[in-house]
Amino acid sequence: MTLSSKLRAAVIGVGVGWNHIEGYQTHPNCELVAICDVNPAILKERGDRFNIPESRRFTDYHDVLKSNEVDAISIALPNWLHAPVAIEAFAHGKHVLCEKPLAVSVEAGRRMLEAAHAANKMLMVCYNHRYRPEIVWLKGQIRAGDFGHIYAAKAGWMREGWIPTHGQWFTQKERAGGGALIDLGVHVLDLALWLMGYPKPVTVSGAAFAEFGPRGQKTKPREIKPATFDVDDMGFGFVRFEGGAVLQFESAWASHREPMHDEYFVRLFGSEAGANFYTGAPKGETVVMFKLINDQPSAIVPRLPTSISGHRIAVHHFVDCILNGTPTESPGEHGLIGLQIIEAIYRSSQEGREVVIGS
Repeated sequence: MTLSSKLRAAVIGVGVGWNHIEGYQTHPNCELVAICDVNPAILKERGDRFNIPESRRFTDYHDVLKSNEVDAISIALPNWLHAPVAIEAFAHGKHVLCEKPLAVSVEAGRRMLEAAHAANKMLMVCYNHRYRPEIVWLKGQIRAGDFGHIYAAKAGWMREGWIPTHGQWFTQKERAGGGALIDLGVHVLDLALWLMGYPKPVTVSGAAFAEFGPRGQKTKPREIKPATFDVDDMGFGFVRFEGGAVLQFESAWASHREPMHDEYFVRLFGSEAGANFYTGAPKGETVVMFKLINDQPSAIVPRLPTSISGHRIAVHHFVDCILNGTPTESPGEHGLIGLQIIEAIYRSSQEGREVVIGS
C-alpha cells in the first residue's frame, strides 16, 4: 500500500464505535466502506447520522471480514468479543484497531498477538486518552529529557458512583474480564506506563473490592441494577519494574466520597522534574510541571490547545501507520502488559501476597 492509496476501513460495533466512524471519515486518505452492528436500531441511527449508504451497513461481522473491499477494521465490541473477532480478522488479512481492554485475559491477548504476527498485520489498542493535549505535552517534555529518570508514578480513575449496566455484561467477569480496574483503570494505567516509557513489570501487589455492586447500589442509570455482579467496583495496585521504578495505581466505579465525583490523574516523579495531570484541577490547569529553577522550586503551567477527540487522533494514527508502513505507538504488546498487571492485582487480592509477573 502506497501513500497515494486510500485505506478502506470498517467499524464493527457502532455504539462506542461512532468515534471511530468519525475518525475514518475525517482522514483524507481513508474511505469508510462498512459499518456493522447486531442492533438494527443503533445501526440505522449511526448510518443515518454519518450518511452511510444502506448497502454499507451490516448486522453480521463475518460478512465484513470476508469482504475483499476492507483493509482494516475497528473493533468496538464488548470485551469478550475482542479476541475472537480480531483473530478472525487477521485470518482474513485485515489490520485491527481494538478498543481497550485488549482482551478479557492475558491468554486471549497473547492469542491475538500471535495471530497478528502470523498474518503480518497491525494490532493497535485504542488508548484515546494518550492524545489529550496535556499528555502529548508531557510526553514531549519527557522525550526532550526534561524529567531525567522517572523513578515513581501514581495514577488513578476514581468515581463516586457509576457502575455501568449497559447490556449488563460490564459486571460479569466472564464477559468483561473484570470490573473497575479493567474498565476505567486500564486507561490511566496506560497513561502512566506510556509516560514512563513502558518499563517491564516485575512484581505486583494489590487488592480488589466489591462493596456496592453486589447490593445493586451506585449504578448508572440509578434505576437499573445489574443482573449479575461478580467483578470489582474498586481496586488498588503497586507495581515494581525492571530498573527499580514503581507505580501506585487505583480505580473505582463506586465509593463514598464527594457526590458525582469523576476524576482521573497521573503524577510523575523524575530525577530532574515532576508533574501532575489531574482532570479536577481548578482554573483548567490540568497539567503542571515542577522543577528547580535557579535552585528554587517552580511550577510550569503550559498553554495548550483545546482538546479534540482522542479517538479521532488515534484512528488517524492507525491509518497513517498502515499507509506509511510504520509501527504504531500503541501496539498490542502494550495492551498485553496492562492485562498482565491487572490480572496480577486480581490474583494478589485473592491470594493475599505479592505476585511475580509471568509466574
